Amino acid sequence: MSLDSITLRISAPTEPLAPGRGFYQLEEDTLFVQIGEFSSEHKFYSYIESDSLRLDIDKSGHLIFLEHNIPRRQWPVDENFSPPTNLKSADIRWTDFRARVGNPFIVTNKKRTRICFRFNNISAQFSFYLAESVFIQVDKENHLAAIWINDITDDIGGKEIAAFRKKVRGGKSFFKKPVAIK
Repeated sequence: MSLDSITLRISAPTEPLAPGRGFYQLEEDTLFVQIGEFSSEHKFYSYIESDSLRLDIDKSGHLIFLEHNIPRRQWPVDENFSPPTNLKSADIRWTDFRARVGNPFIVTNKKRTRICFRFNNISAQFSFYLAESVFIQVDKENHLAAIWINDITDDIGGKEIAAFRKKVRGGKSFFKKPVAIK
């Protein structure tokens, strides 16, 4: 199924702001963006994708990972690149699953350490934190207008993203659930 727009459900925040940032895999020329902690309760369930972008969603509708496969050297630079301001916290759920969308229009800053994905010329009305360095913009009907990645780190062999995941987990094992204290 192909979507004309991606619809989100936005409500009052229920959890602290999730950690998140971008990692540009130099050997693959691919941008990976980790959103939140990978755990046995917070793992891949479904997706929304285009030819160049894949959005991975968990079973509760949270975006957990973004992958963009256009090489950074091909990202168009916007001399006036400026992330949104007046960001608000929210509980954001992705309501569309297993669907295709058109390729977003992308722009980046001069250093290519930030990127914006714009969808279908939708006019942005509201800006929200999705994670610490990941923002979204929506229109009045909660259709996705843009995704902004505000912190992209160069990575070789996945070392930086692995260190980020370990730090986010606080050294806890991915496979073991915490023992309940009685």
